[in-house]
Amino acid sequence: MTKRADIIDNMDRYITREIRSGLIYTENLGWIDLGHANPSGAERLWHQMAMPRGGNNQYFEVNYYQDMKKSIYGINAVTGIYRRFLVRRGLNDRDLKGVALSIFMGTSRQFETLQDFWPYVLVTDSGFSAEDLVSNLFGFYQAVDCTDYTPLLDICPKEKAYRIWDYYGPVGEFKNKSVLPLIFPDPIDKKVKHQPYPGHLPAFMNTIKPVANPEWIREIF
Repeated sequence: MTKRADIIDNMDRYITREIRSGLIYTENLGWIDLGHANPSGAERLWHQMAMPRGGNNQYFEVNYYQDMKKSIYGINAVTGIYRRFLVRRGLNDRDLKGVALSIFMGTSRQFETLQDFWPYVLVTDSGFSAEDLVSNLFGFYQAVDCTDYTPLLDICPKEKAYRIWDYYGPVGEFKNKSVLPLIFPDPIDKKVKHQPYPGHLPAFMNTIKPVANPEWIREIF
C-alpha cells in the first residue's frame, strides 16, 4: 500500500545511489513502485529458465511465487501465490522469455486478485493499484535483459509528483488490470483534460510476447 510519503525522485536516488523502494512518477510510465520494479523476483524465475533442473528428458520444473506480509487485526500473516510448472526442454531464447513472461504476469495477476479480496482488502488498496502491473513488467525486462532501464524513465521531480497525488488522490484508488501505464495529466496544464488515461509501453518493454503453448508449458499442482 503506497503512501504520499513514499514519493521520491532522481535527487533522492542520486543521494543514496541505490534505492530499492519508493514511488516515482514518470512521464512515460506514470506511477512506478520501485519495490515492484525490483528485478530480483523475475531474476529468480529467469535463472530457473536459463539453467533448467529437475523434471525429465522432455520437461524441466520451474517453481515461482509472489508473496506478501500483512498485519490483519494485529495478526501478522504471510500469504501469496505459489505455482509449479513443467517447461519444454530445448526452447530457444525468445520462446523461453515468452514462457517466462507468461508465468510471471499470470502469477502477478493472481497475486493482485488475492490482495483485492477479503480479508486483505480491509487493510490495503494494493490490489491492481494503477502502478503495480506496469512496475512488475518493468522489473521483468530488467531481469531477463540484464539491463538497468531506470535511465530510460522520464522521472518527474517530487514537486510534480506531489501535485499529481494531491489532485487525483492516492494511486491505490485507481485500478489497472492492464500492463499499459496509466498517465495522470499535470493539474496545472490547462490545455488537457484532467483525467487519467492509458499510455503506451516504450519499445524496450514491448519486445517479448507471452507464450502459453500447452505443449511448452504445463502447470502442475
